[in-house]
Amino acid sequence: MSQLPSPIHAANSSVFCNFALQGLFLVFTWIIKRRRISLGKRRDFSLVQVYQDEPESPVWYPRTSVDCDFVQEHGVKLAARLVKRQMRMQQQPKLLQEVQGDSVPYHVQGRFRDMTCETRGEELLESIFIDYESLLILEGVDVDERLEQKICELKDDVLAAAVMVVQSLLVLATQVGLTGHPEQLRKLVAHLDDRFDTSLAMQDLESWNSDSIRRLKYRVDRTPAIELLGTLLYKRTPQGAFDLLLEMRVFTKHEDLALLRSGFPIHFSRREIQAAEIAAKNPKEDVDALLGIRRDLRHLKMFTIDGASTSEIDDGVSVEIIRRDGGATKQRYWIHIADAERHMTTELWDNVARKRFTSLYLPTGTFPMLPSTMSSDAMSLIAGQDACALSMGVELNEDGSIDPSSVLITPSLIRVDYRLTYEDADEMLSEGVAYQEEWELGALFDMATRRRNYRVRNGSIEGVVRKPIPFSTITAYKDRASPDGIGISLSVDVSHNAGRNQTVVDETDDSNDDCTHVSDATLLVTESMIVAGEGIGIWKENLENGRKRTLAKKFPNSLSLPYRTQPSPDFKSRAREHGVARDLLKYNVGGGYCYTWYARRFLQSLKIADEPGPHSGLGLRSYVQWTSPIRRYSDLLTHRTIKRCLRRERAYVLIEQEQLLPVQLRDSDFGFPDGTLTVGVLANMSFSRHDLDQDTNPLEGLGLQGAARTLQRQSQQYWLYEYLRRLSTQEPDRTYMALVLGAVDPERRRYAIFVEELGLEHRYTSPAARLDPGAKLRLRIDTVNPRFGVLTFVREI
Repeated sequence: MSQLPSPIHAANSSVFCNFALQGLFLVFTWIIKRRRISLGKRRDFSLVQVYQDEPESPVWYPRTSVDCDFVQEHGVKLAARLVKRQMRMQQQPKLLQEVQGDSVPYHVQGRFRDMTCETRGEELLESIFIDYESLLILEGVDVDERLEQKICELKDDVLAAAVMVVQSLLVLATQVGLTGHPEQLRKLVAHLDDRFDTSLAMQDLESWNSDSIRRLKYRVDRTPAIELLGTLLYKRTPQGAFDLLLEMRVFTKHEDLALLRSGFPIHFSRREIQAAEIAAKNPKEDVDALLGIRRDLRHLKMFTIDGASTSEIDDGVSVEIIRRDGGATKQRYWIHIADAERHMTTELWDNVARKRFTSLYLPTGTFPMLPSTMSSDAMSLIAGQDACALSMGVELNEDGSIDPSSVLITPSLIRVDYRLTYEDADEMLSEGVAYQEEWELGALFDMATRRRNYRVRNGSIEGVVRKPIPFSTITAYKDRASPDGIGISLSVDVSHNAGRNQTVVDETDDSNDDCTHVSDATLLVTESMIVAGEGIGIWKENLENGRKRTLAKKFPNSLSLPYRTQPSPDFKSRAREHGVARDLLKYNVGGGYCYTWYARRFLQSLKIADEPGPHSGLGLRSYVQWTSPIRRYSDLLTHRTIKRCLRRERAYVLIEQEQLLPVQLRDSDFGFPDGTLTVGVLANMSFSRHDLDQDTNPLEGLGLQGAARTLQRQSQQYWLYEYLRRLSTQEPDRTYMALVLGAVDPERRRYAIFVEELGLEHRYTSPAARLDPGAKLRLRIDTVNPRFGVLTFVREI
């Protein structure tokens, strides 16, 4: 029989356990205070640990002429009191009414611009600083008289510090979902300011502009935010900052953090909007018309073809019958691009476009490069209205190549006859209308077909990748029926430049599984824009050769273009892999998708250079992108250099004829160095071709282009994962069929899969068996977290 413990032993054991528990509790409490451990989500913890391990700078207030420690301490205290008051106001509307009559302090106005996705959030943040002086010192609290006097003397600095604290909170919140060392994270926004000067921090304290915002997001100074979160007893993590801003109603549940941390401007200022309205109503004098080089093309029937919701209509097409000597006729195809440069009246607009660099197309909507009064009205090619354009005319040879001698480019005056959607144009082409009363549309489609065939024969991607993998397009929209007020729709599409025509004859192809283009209309538009991109390179070559044979060569002229080049696929150094690709294509594994996925590894990187070179993906000798000046700043710059080149040629002709130039013209209209023109006369000719267009750089903003693509990809992923999260919540047992595209890491059994229903390419780790390309899997969503970019599947047997 076992011996029972005595009461004394039992009591001692109980006391010991109590002491042990109390000791553990004290140790745990000390660790929390000392190390500031977050009890948040595991995925966020790694980022928190990195933040804690990196030493923080104790001084973050830039004005060193004051007591920084004092200002920082009371700046944090003031920010905490303002935040607490704001949250109390949400519960007690009477408190809100008491401060609404006061104004926002001048030094606070505009300090939170582009720090939230909605202007409502910016306005709310500004409003919390109303009547801030009443919170500098709490009522009913005994304060040393000298301390109170010091606070009053430094109240402007304390206010500035409090603003910096809230700004830091906003920046810290945008880091939710990111993992890695802060230096690695900072590289993600290196395009914001890779020349950061620490002395500018003091400048930003005195004045604030869009450059200040970009520098703030680049620095990611989190120290003030962590001090605020500690004072308010929130988790000292990005998630804690996000939760606080959500509770303050500054952020929404679906705040686009990728957009906020990208540094791209989100909102236009009142000054910019007002200036856009004035510029739209009062355009500047037409320089090209003054020089007599704007050509009237309103006699041509012109079509624009865009999506139904497109408001920035920047391209149109038409066809002209050219009669040759002897009665022969030929068709000249015109591509008209909106003359956006015509409306860039001041340096303000150039700066606005340069900072944005591109229009952003996100699931939640479009963030245009320029205000809508300019981009959608004054600059846009609107049906039934006269519009200025930069037009290119070309003729084709029998094989579909461009006849170099036919290429011309001119500023023009046009009038759009038909504003068609892709669906409208497809219907006209399929029903034969485009080959009868609207024969011009049919002629343009025939041109596009010949061009596609020509490029495929030259090795374009449409001939290499026979069946493009579809992708998803997500749209988020306001929906009162949704619990959070946001509805999400998903469509699965194929790239507009994908597929090949069934009329292409490829003698080396044994497969009958052709993938045609998305639609006739998209083929027409795509090929027309590619013609324009190739044509501008040919035109430049013609210009340079022609100048060598004319008197105008004694006058300096040049044209710098951003050529997009791509080397041919690398098959020779990867012969074994090329053999695998041929087998995937020969046996049509996975319906052709496996070959498409595998073939990507042979494609070379795209490069942008100021010298022409082949573009293998398009099957062209050279290619320049310039057809979207309303949406891309690089295209706008290309327009500017082309038009200046044309103006210089015209000016030199007039000078040869001993004529005066219009006195309204300026050096900048021609890209001349300052002091060249004096009252219509070239007063100074002591410059070379290298001195022209010094204010433009065709290679400018390459980092911003990459940043825009990253942002659009991240935003698309967030809303796709949110769409899947909702589906898995509503139907937890729902399954999806997936196709195995190929092995990413065979040793770890990691595979690329394609879920056609969702237009989703993803990575899947097989728990046991190895998988072959083309295998079909039935999968169920296991975990999905949109904010952290997590999506995992489990296989259903």
